[in-house]
Amino acid sequence: MAHSPKNLLKQACIPILLLSTFPGRATASGNHFAEFAQSCGVTAVVASARIFSDNNKNQWKEYLTPKQVPENTEWSERAYVLGNVDFPVAIDVEGLGEDFGDSTYYCFNASGRLSSLEHEFRTAWGWGFAERRELDTNGRETTKSHFFSMTERKEIPRPANADDVREAMTVKIYKKLSDVPFFQLLKHGTSG
Repeated sequence: MAHSPKNLLKQACIPILLLSTFPGRATASGNHFAEFAQSCGVTAVVASARIFSDNNKNQWKEYLTPKQVPENTEWSERAYVLGNVDFPVAIDVEGLGEDFGDSTYYCFNASGRLSSLEHEFRTAWGWGFAERRELDTNGRETTKSHFFSMTERKEIPRPANADDVREAMTVKIYKKLSDVPFFQLLKHGTSG
């Protein structure tokens, strides 16, 4: 991408637009994740979460604080993890790109199986997509989903341009904790 002033301005404005059009999620995210973690059986404080990022390089690394995670203007993912292997684990994976962002909360039970997830995809075009999946002990899945207006948080019909971002809107599903791309780091502790 050329680095003209117009393109630089666009790169700077899109993440701000995403956050400003969705202030409730930006400020309430920690509280919502804490509620989700509690429903997952994890009682740890969100501030104690372990932080991982792949920064668009497919090489996940652990960081001590969110400020240490390098910025990436195209796409970056951060994961906040509460709990420990062999116990219930709640994970919040936050992705941010130029035109959209998403967050997915995963709940893994003590045996490392996915039991539920909440996914929210947000666009710079004023709409988002939310889904919740529950998995029972037999692996049967129940899914509820809807599109919503980011300004009013009300359900809306499927936007015309939703098919343009179908791949980006699709949630990554990890059926087992060991399928999470940074599992080895999670299992073995901080990598520095």
